[in-house]
Amino acid sequence: MQKFLKAMYESIMVLLVMLTIITLWTQNTYNSTINWVVWFVFFVDFLIRFLLSEEKWIFIKKNPFLVIAIIPFDQFFQVARIVRIFYFFRIKTIAKYYILPYVNKMNFQSLTLIVLFLLALFFMEGIVILNVEETVQSYIDALYVIIGHMLFFGHEIFVIHHSLSIWLLTITSVLGIVIQGVALQWGFSKVEWLYKKTKHSWDSKRAS
Repeated sequence: MQKFLKAMYESIMVLLVMLTIITLWTQNTYNSTINWVVWFVFFVDFLIRFLLSEEKWIFIKKNPFLVIAIIPFDQFFQVARIVRIFYFFRIKTIAKYYILPYVNKMNFQSLTLIVLFLLALFFMEGIVILNVEETVQSYIDALYVIIGHMLFFGHEIFVIHHSLSIWLLTITSVLGIVIQGVALQWGFSKVEWLYKKTKHSWDSKRAS
């Protein structure tokens, strides 16, 4: 029961991330309020986790980007592009914090099936976007929109109006965060393995 409640809670946190992503693409007087509310929820969550951790300094060292993400730097700037960069950083950091632990528990076969499923999903999403968005003129453009949102949240690549497209691309952005996080972790693990192997080889040569 406790695991179920934990999964539900973290799913809600991911939905809040998705809500924040939507505010990046829509012009609404409530966007600032939504971003403040979402930031406050994540700040309280971080504060509770920090206070409950037995080794507080270790917690900070393990989550340095999360510490930076909860600081509202965006409120100190008026330039929209700078504010958007802070939004992107915060969204990516928070989403990876809640999603990656579940991804890391999957085995190679599960990850392979998920990758194949996501590829099929993205190709189908391209068909939907091509048919509902007037600014997207070809299937290549539709795939370009999807890749843009997956890697960079795709703001202003194409003007997206349809609510279905917005929700699909929001999900794509969240999936992109996960994919980037997994890729970075894989890269870091390979670099660490290479470093240890080189160091071991060097130590062996010195010992002999």
